[in-house]
Amino acid sequence: MKIKINELKSLIINVLKENYSQEEAEKITEVFLYAELTGKDTQGILKLFGSEPAQNIKPKYPPKIIKETELSVVIDGGGAAGPLVAQVATEKVIEIAKTKMFGITATNNTFSSVGAISFYARKIAQNNLIGIIAASSPRGVLHHGGIDPVYGTNPIAFGFPTMKHPIVFDMATSAITWYGLVRAKALGQNIPENVAVDHQGNSTRDPDIAMKGAILPFDNSYKGTGLGMIVELLAGALTGASYVFDEGDWGTTYIAISPELLIGTEEFKKNSSDLILKVKQSKVKEGQKIKIPGYDKEIEMARLIKSGEIEVEDKILDSLRAL
Repeated sequence: MKIKINELKSLIINVLKENYSQEEAEKITEVFLYAELTGKDTQGILKLFGSEPAQNIKPKYPPKIIKETELSVVIDGGGAAGPLVAQVATEKVIEIAKTKMFGITATNNTFSSVGAISFYARKIAQNNLIGIIAASSPRGVLHHGGIDPVYGTNPIAFGFPTMKHPIVFDMATSAITWYGLVRAKALGQNIPENVAVDHQGNSTRDPDIAMKGAILPFDNSYKGTGLGMIVELLAGALTGASYVFDEGDWGTTYIAISPELLIGTEEFKKNSSDLILKVKQSKVKEGQKIKIPGYDKEIEMARLIKSGEIEVEDKILDSLRAL
């Protein structure tokens, strides 16, 4: 079903205003709308449903800095929803890196996913900085060779400035996101083969059974497991948030690097744009097309914004309106 983008924005804000101010609700909504506009529908309005609905997470106090150095900041999220605290941390890391050419921030004491982490990597890249984001989450992914879930879906993202659109790459270190399971369950659909197992380690396509079992690493090998563990260390153990947890606070680490530390900003942007051109000119199979992560999404996002409309699953839109 198509819906006006402004109407969708208003619906989300109105739901979030139960526990957040207008300004806070707008900051969270900005993240959810970006996810919808870039096709990351498991990270958009689905975050108002599932196991930790953003609108039900009532902050105890506003996000506050609990440790600060010349290059770093640790932010106590005050028990707020992840996207709000993530916006604060991203703005702070940009501020530090613009002055010092390098910055790192960390968040803890948040009680939901930060959503599409490419949003924050893109925001850093739009400020002519290189961004790296790592985010932890409650355990749902097994360690390769095991059955019990030990890691979160633990996404990681990178953002790079170019002469035009930023290059933004993000990925979950799991074969499917948790909200991929939530979405499939809500729509009465099966999940793909070989992405999850039941509690005995047997492959399943039932999202409900998968939620009670475990998700596989993205490549079902030690490499996927290793990357998931690295994110758990960066976003959990390093931030003061929970790690290898069922219920606890979610942690995220944000890094911003100025190209001025090495080759220089303008030179780097020229080089990254040239890289895109060279990749785009490479040969492809008939009917195939070279796609640059994030970069090509900017064109589609601009088209949707110009049209003023976006497509949303009927069931999900009906559920949103019911809220």
